[in-house]
Amino acid sequence: MISIALRNLFGEKTRLLISIGGVAFSVMLILIILSLYRGWQIKSTEYIREVDTDIWVSQDGASDISSSASIIYPDIAEEIENIDGIAVVHKFLGRPNQLSIKDRDVNAYIVGFDIKDPITGPKNIIEGTDKIHKGEIVVDKVLAKNNKLVIGDFIEIFDKTFKVAGIAEGANMFVFQFSFVTMEDAKEIFNTGELFTFYLLKAEPGKVDQVIDSVNGIKGIEALSREKFVEKNKRFIDEVFLPIISVLVIISILVGTAVIGLTIYTATVEKSREFGVVKALGASNMQVYRIVFEQSLVSGGIGYVIGVGLTFVLLWLIPIFAPAFVTVVLVKDVAMVFVISILMSVVASYTPVRRIVKIDPALVFKS
Repeated sequence: MISIALRNLFGEKTRLLISIGGVAFSVMLILIILSLYRGWQIKSTEYIREVDTDIWVSQDGASDISSSASIIYPDIAEEIENIDGIAVVHKFLGRPNQLSIKDRDVNAYIVGFDIKDPITGPKNIIEGTDKIHKGEIVVDKVLAKNNKLVIGDFIEIFDKTFKVAGIAEGANMFVFQFSFVTMEDAKEIFNTGELFTFYLLKAEPGKVDQVIDSVNGIKGIEALSREKFVEKNKRFIDEVFLPIISVLVIISILVGTAVIGLTIYTATVEKSREFGVVKALGASNMQVYRIVFEQSLVSGGIGYVIGVGLTFVLLWLIPIFAPAFVTVVLVKDVAMVFVISILMSVVASYTPVRRIVKIDPALVFKS
């Protein structure tokens, strides 16, 4: 039965290539979409995860760093600082803002930090320094690459000019990248005085939950553990991109199933007489099912392997031409796409195999 399936399949090389190509394209598209989504999910919260704090405190309802504006007033800040169980309090000042780079407006998220206590500063300097002074700035490597920035170049923010002193990585949120200036410069840019965006709290050992409960008792603010704050920011990515990702994956599956189905259907129908002979010689419907399913599964398996290979080639090329797109391939996604490939093959076999099992063997010998 297997040899019959392979002979049918490899007898028409062009048709086989079309079938394999359809599966490979679907697998590649699904894996690239999923890897971009994982990249958005994981990398977009990388900076937040690396900030060394136990608790993020924000204005109530604004605990999302990328899409909401939080302001904590001095009187509330004073209440926070007087809560028992807090070991250290850090102030975070950051907002989305436009930079002017070589006469182009670029969206970025500007963070002010204290170089003597750089908890909110850049986490991984790859060029230059993070020991910046007033009038200097550290930019993310994606922003630098997209705008051909090098150490010593100048950026304008409103009417202030900043010299690029460092380039960092791990501060790419895709919609925009983080840029870092001194806290003094950030206050002047945002004109906030002693208003801050978030308060970052280090709790005494074993008192994280106690401090969170106490802070949440203050009207107008919300306290979240670092893990919950990361999840809340990750949820923004899910809400914005997950519906789009789901639609594209479904389309890819339908395309792959349709291509396999059409090629297997054509190959099977053209061999109707041969299948009739096989049935006349005593083959059961189950054996006929095996022949057709074998054809489809071989096409799907070869297409899957080629599709995975093409995916890794493209994922190597994408950052070269589009550095903002960071991809992450998970083993579970590769395994899931393998299962999807098998299911596409099985579903694609359904229509042709139903037609074949209905063939009356006696009709083969008429003419």
